[in-house]
Amino acid sequence: MLVLFSIINSQDNVNKSLQGAFGAVTIDGKLWNQIALRPIIPIGKISVALDIVFYIDQDGNIHDDEWDFSNGEKSKNSIIDKVYYIRYGKKWDPFYFQIGALDHISIGYGILVNGYSNTMLYPQVRKVGMEARFQAFGLKFYGFTNDFKENFGLTGVRVSGPVPGGITVGGSIALDRNQYL
Repeated sequence: MLVLFSIINSQDNVNKSLQGAFGAVTIDGKLWNQIALRPIIPIGKISVALDIVFYIDQDGNIHDDEWDFSNGEKSKNSIIDKVYYIRYGKKWDPFYFQIGALDHISIGYGILVNGYSNTMLYPQVRKVGMEARFQAFGLKFYGFTNDFKENFGLTGVRVSGPVPGGITVGGSIALDRNQYL
């Protein structure tokens, strides 16, 4: 792993990165040792962050739910779970979106939502959220939702634009359909 880390760091492209995690997690009430790698692969303006994780119990058995390719449905879910997020652009670009894990969301200058992450219950609950920013009709639009798979629970939208006098005015709203979920 040290060699892999050295090779990635020696590349000229500064957008490439490799994150890793070692430790213990609880899955379905059982303690597992975790070895995780999260390489971020840039392809032009698109970046794909993978989630390569192995869970090992005290007997050396590997938790195989993440690596189950026994049928079509399980294969599809195993492959989808290997993608941590897909992102186009950077947060400050005029057009930006990220689908998958959302690690730090703020809206309303932190008054409505501040530092939200849809990965708080990870790895037991894997949410597929979306964050997007774009410009149209002279206005700036920003929005996010925490999970497409289950409930669209926490969602936020902001619209802003210039008004006479050289200032920008905007409005934001954040909704949580089930604040106890």
